[in-house]
Amino acid sequence: MKCIALLFVGLLSAFSCKAQNDSAVFASVFKEALTHGECYSRLGELCKTIGSRLSGSDNAEKAVAWGLNMLSSYHFDTVFTQPVMVPRWERSNTELLTLSSAVLYKKLKKGVASNYNCEAFEESTRVSRRFRLPAVALGGTVGTAGKLSASVVSVHTDAELDSLGKSGMLRGKMVLLNRAFPEENLNTFASYGACVSQRVWGASRCAVYGAAAVLVRSMSNRCDLHAHTGVMLYADSVRKIPAMAVATAVADMLDQLITEDPRMKITMELGCRTLPDRQSANVIAASTGTVYPAKIIAFGGHFDSWDQGEGAHDDGAGCMHAFEALRILKAIGYKPRHTLCCVWWMNEENGLRGATEYAAVASANRESHVAALESDRGGFTPRGFGVDTAILSRILPFKPLLEKYGIGTLENGGGGADIGPLKKYNPSTVLISFIPDSQRYFDVHHAETDVFENVNKRELELGAAAVAAMIYILDQELE
Repeated sequence: MKCIALLFVGLLSAFSCKAQNDSAVFASVFKEALTHGECYSRLGELCKTIGSRLSGSDNAEKAVAWGLNMLSSYHFDTVFTQPVMVPRWERSNTELLTLSSAVLYKKLKKGVASNYNCEAFEESTRVSRRFRLPAVALGGTVGTAGKLSASVVSVHTDAELDSLGKSGMLRGKMVLLNRAFPEENLNTFASYGACVSQRVWGASRCAVYGAAAVLVRSMSNRCDLHAHTGVMLYADSVRKIPAMAVATAVADMLDQLITEDPRMKITMELGCRTLPDRQSANVIAASTGTVYPAKIIAFGGHFDSWDQGEGAHDDGAGCMHAFEALRILKAIGYKPRHTLCCVWWMNEENGLRGATEYAAVASANRESHVAALESDRGGFTPRGFGVDTAILSRILPFKPLLEKYGIGTLENGGGGADIGPLKKYNPSTVLISFIPDSQRYFDVHHAETDVFENVNKRELELGAAAVAAMIYILDQELE
């Protein structure tokens, strides 16, 4: 009995020491992030000296060179680029959407159009009796080969689309896909998921019914005059028609105006084009593990962005979270057991080529990725993590410590677009997703408003500390 008692005391003491050590590491991580953080200034450099980073663009290649040079200056054990071929779609200076409506013109002239939410752009965009609408080409769309004019039909559900299409009401028309974000969802990503299919596949769905072009309500729960771009895809067996996103306030205005002015016309002019693939690269930095150097914990975000705004939240913030996490752990003197690998994946927005190549190389080289974490939800206040079911029970004991720093939300199931391919090649890879507050993300997602000025310094630093803390937990808990 005495031996058993001593063993129990020994185990309790060991557990207590570990808990104290974990607490000390967390304290050091957050202190370093908040008092000596470098992610905010580095994000500012990326956004203001490079700007947007659409895959295949010159800016994206400038960003790769900048990233390699910047990461090398921190003297991590390894810094390199991983070549990958990426698609190259370009918009042009010819990108115009105009509205012709006698009803709107008369109402504005009388000052009785306040319910249209259009005064903010009326004076600056009116040319004669035409109005330039806040709109942006969707990534991957074909051009118009001149001007394309048509009347507009607004649809709000897939069932309505099919009903109108089968009755012939969409033939020759410009279809406004106007499904709004469901407001009842607390998590705005759930609302995004409920609507984004109309942007991705809407053009092909409408082309089946003879539509001339497609307008898509911007993927946002905010009512404003900023149009949000994003990827759209074509079905190979269907005629390709042009597609643009319109600002949410414009979508609401058109929805109402359609019923009041049957003669209303929209004119679209796009000069965008798709060019041959171009070589780009993932950017990678690593600290070698001291116990399991052949086992890798990868974490990062996507380095490419849409060409609207500066890609600050999407996903410059995620890349800076990963870089800063690696820097913080090195700065506090932490010696990782596994190799910690910061990855900036290229081409998440319109192809996922970087993630696919990274996973393929890992498989070909028989690399062992024991875990992968992705940050791709912006640089807002951290809330917690989505955690792979396979490791959730081992993370739960850390919940009280995570809650102390405001990051105690642990959702069952983790993942992300850029780390998903690793799981495909190695089902045992544990996937983790970083979860910040979601309420403001779709204000700026894929829009001209996704700029450095809309990133809060402290929120970004807290996010980087949260990522570093989770990497520490994974490093400690995994074999």
